[in-house]
Amino acid sequence: MKKKQMIVVVFEILLLLTYGLSLANSQHKAQQTSKPPISLEEIVSRAISQNELMTKAMLGLEYQEKIELQKLDAFGKPVKTDRLEFLVKPGEGFLLSADPNSGTLSFRKMSTKDIQKAQTANLVSDYLSLRNLVPRFKLRYEGMNQWHGLASYIIGFDPKPNQPYQSKIEKLINSVQGKIWISQDDFSVLYVEGRLPKPVAMAWFIAVVDKLDIHYHANAEKGLFGYMPSLFDLEYRLKYIFGQTHARQIISMKDFKLPQQIGSN
Repeated sequence: MKKKQMIVVVFEILLLLTYGLSLANSQHKAQQTSKPPISLEEIVSRAISQNELMTKAMLGLEYQEKIELQKLDAFGKPVKTDRLEFLVKPGEGFLLSADPNSGTLSFRKMSTKDIQKAQTANLVSDYLSLRNLVPRFKLRYEGMNQWHGLASYIIGFDPKPNQPYQSKIEKLINSVQGKIWISQDDFSVLYVEGRLPKPVAMAWFIAVVDKLDIHYHANAEKGLFGYMPSLFDLEYRLKYIFGQTHARQIISMKDFKLPQQIGSN
């Protein structure tokens, strides 16, 4: 198993879009549209706090992670698949450094200390945190529902018009719309679905992203620090004058646990 292996993907950064965004499945019960017991602002505020708690807690846990990158044909069928599986240990994380001009991304497994140095040097941005993402969208309360038997608040989000951006990736993020399921129990993000309502030009008429589907699932069983991430699923299509890039990336995470102490059974 190679550590710190470099994987270059396009727009993978969107996978952290507050843990993704998929259409409600048959396990969802009929939506209730009654007024929530607390305000929309309070629901979102508590979700942000829980998200930050879980993010910090994950740095002290170890877990299994699998990354699958598929190259798709014009019909969306895989023609090539690359896979990488590894154990993430406490103190390790992932550096997502984007090229703001091309929209490409370098994805590396690194120590938390090295990631902090990169953030200080402005090699990566914090605009993907839930706290910084929320102001980019118009939010609306859509009722209460069940997700795998868990009572949830459903929050819809739409792009704000004329939202400023400093890179092409930010422009793409600002254009996503979707829904997010938030646990009524502890305000963990349980499920998210997102897509582009219309194509987004990345380089005038030369390159256009006309498809972007983002999905996130939490683990349906509550862990030590809430409902931990289980699956990220991203499919995108970038069209340009001489062809297109159509790909799908799936990241699965499981077996979250506190590290075993040396000498313990």
